[in-house]
Amino acid sequence: ARAAVTARAEELRMPQENLLTPELVRRVCWEPPAEVGPDAVGAALRALGAREWQIGQTAELLAKALSEG
Repeated sequence: ARAAVTARAEELRMPQENLLTPELVRRVCWEPPAEVGPDAVGAALRALGAREWQIGQTAELLAKALSEG
């Protein structure tokens, strides 16, 4: 999951911490939603305080990483 977020941050030419903090990535990975999909991951990120633009850039990536892992 972290690698996917880092790769997206590089595509956007911004520090990974600005796209999504390592703490948020860890919390979603340690306690993933019951149904792992972009909407559920987005809701989990939103509940943790992520901004909408951050969710839009990372929810699908994290859902994919969680479903593969």
